[in-house]
Amino acid sequence: MILQALVHLYEELAKQGKITPPGWGKAKVSHRLVLDEKGQLLGVVSAKKKVQQGKKEKEIPAEMDVPQPVNRSSGVKANFLCDTSSYFLGIDDKGKPERTQQCFEAAKALHHHILDNCPSMAAQAIVSFFDHWDASQARDNPIIKDQVDAILGASNFIFQVNGQEAIDDPDIRAAWQAYRAHSEEADGEDSEGICLVTGKEHQKIAILHPKIKGVLGAQTSGANLVSFNADAFCSYGHDKEQGKNAPVSEEAAFAYGTALNYLLSDRDHTKIIGDTTVVYWSEHALSACQDCLMTFMGDNGMDENTLKTIVDHMKKGEPASVDQVEIDPDEPFYVLGLAPNAARLSVRFFLRNTFGAFVKNLSAHQDRMNLIHPAWEPDRIPLWRTLKATVNPNSKNAVSSPLLSGSLLRAVLNDSLYPEAVFQNIMRRIFSDRDKPAEAGKPAVYKISYVKAAFIKAYLLKNSNTYSSIKGEEKLEMAVNENCTQISYVLGRMFSVLEDIQQNANPGINSTIKDRYFNSACATPASVFPLLWKLSNAHLKKLSTPQAVYFQKKLGNLMEKITMPTTGMALPARLPLEEQGAFVLGYYQETQARFVKNK
Repeated sequence: MILQALVHLYEELAKQGKITPPGWGKAKVSHRLVLDEKGQLLGVVSAKKKVQQGKKEKEIPAEMDVPQPVNRSSGVKANFLCDTSSYFLGIDDKGKPERTQQCFEAAKALHHHILDNCPSMAAQAIVSFFDHWDASQARDNPIIKDQVDAILGASNFIFQVNGQEAIDDPDIRAAWQAYRAHSEEADGEDSEGICLVTGKEHQKIAILHPKIKGVLGAQTSGANLVSFNADAFCSYGHDKEQGKNAPVSEEAAFAYGTALNYLLSDRDHTKIIGDTTVVYWSEHALSACQDCLMTFMGDNGMDENTLKTIVDHMKKGEPASVDQVEIDPDEPFYVLGLAPNAARLSVRFFLRNTFGAFVKNLSAHQDRMNLIHPAWEPDRIPLWRTLKATVNPNSKNAVSSPLLSGSLLRAVLNDSLYPEAVFQNIMRRIFSDRDKPAEAGKPAVYKISYVKAAFIKAYLLKNSNTYSSIKGEEKLEMAVNENCTQISYVLGRMFSVLEDIQQNANPGINSTIKDRYFNSACATPASVFPLLWKLSNAHLKKLSTPQAVYFQKKLGNLMEKITMPTTGMALPARLPLEEQGAFVLGYYQETQARFVKNK
């Protein structure tokens, strides 16, 4: 299903002219070998491009369309028109001169084979260069000698003849396509079969699948999505046959590899969540759909008015128009999460649904997460911030569990129950963390932050048997709900009021009841609140009469919401974790209400 969706995406991108044709791929090129008509090397010039990284401008290799590079984990295999200094100049710093000479000879033979009968002047110049270049004396060449360090540290080289790129020469391109076609025919029919992706018969089966680049943590040279390197992974009778174990045609392998590399190279539409690299696309390659999802993820994909228009139309099941492109709510949409696994890639998740369904699910999640917050905080909380709230802020590697990132994203996109582990980890952080001001190089730490409280609210509304079933006036809302009588929520609000009383009675106090009693009051309220009420009586005596009356009324209103039993204590001896979450939410909302201006 994943490969089929990617092959279909390749076909759509090819129609739109956004992707390389068969036989061509992407490669990072750092230098050009400038030749004259006779094949003499005139210079080695940089092909790097300047990009802005933070406040600094940096030069990086340019990504270009080149003849499809070969897969080489070992052995000597030359690439056509684009390769390293070992193959094109016969020099490197690997300390194996005999192998380096073999690389140069392999490149020379390949270019002769493809270009000997090519009528292009550029083709003959390249062939002449290989004939006259002395790899054994390359380091002594004045052109090479002046910039040997840059050449040895370069990625790939391409040829430029008389100011024109050889990869753009029509005759050379035609020669490359003819070589590919002849090579496929020469391989014979022993590698033919039915492609499991396209269903086509008599297809040449890919033995080695394309390398996928751009996944966080994977090898920079690329990792395989499909590969077999041990008999244990193969079907009976197909050991030692690599790609024949799961026959995918070379055409389909090229298509899915090219499409996936295209998605991963588009950093504006790639999201890192935990250790997972997430890519997403619509079946008809509509970038507006990606922009919409990217905005929900917390990036600036599109403006709020456009997003609101799309959400409103998707909820009604109506098409939406963005930049003169119509988005159908039934447009198939895919979300793929990839993580590194040695030289291979692990599929964390693969989700398929209509674009309209994904938008409605993301909107529902955001509605549950809506919470009163300080002015400097954004209205929309991206998933990475929710996951970050589960991690110890003092740890050196503050990365959330890979299992949490995948399960949380699946829950949000499918509108299913949130993972309990995320809620448990956030509650654990609340009990463990203490408020700390920002320090040099470290952000401020909040015991009960906006992000933590927002997810607790969303979790209670979605997962809780108690709070998800409350309707009408008592339902959990964006701001404090004066009508909610759930005792855990009321006690959280009351703790905030008691803290406010203490702070007004002792201005500038360094440590409040929150630092000393919050965790125990949240878990075992019956043993702590009587002491807190006793302390509040002493604090009220320090206040002016109007202040004291105001707080007494506030406490009285909250006490009236607690149902008094005929016998025993009104407060629960112990609160389960879910009710502790309601306590935290009540405390947060009541605290934030102090800073909201009366309207």
